[in-house]
Amino acid sequence: MDAEQRMATAQARMNAANATIDWAHDALSLSYAAIAEAIGAHRRSVARWRAGDSVPSLRHRQAMEKLRTLRYLLESVFETPEAGTEWLHSSVPMLRGRTPISLLERGGIDEVIGALSAFESGAAV
Repeated sequence: MDAEQRMATAQARMNAANATIDWAHDALSLSYAAIAEAIGAHRRSVARWRAGDSVPSLRHRQAMEKLRTLRYLLESVFETPEAGTEWLHSSVPMLRGRTPISLLERGGIDEVIGALSAFESGAAV
């Protein structure tokens, strides 16, 4: 891969990261610190990615892929964004009464995706 291709790849990765971070911040109302927690990064890393000063590592890009999966599921399962937001802030029996948003803020994205996947498949949530 030549330098031009590496630059294009890095730019595409930064754009994808920023789009994911913006969605989580705007649609889910997560702070940048909560987004960092959700993807296992330091909040300063998120700030550097937003500023275009660095590219997320493979591990963090994979974690951001989970946020994109969450977005897909929310858009697939609920008829409106408001319904998805309501679910995120509601006590969910499958999550032992916790709210999905509280789990996201503490890095529990896998549990939230699992609950949404079960909900999508018709299991009682």
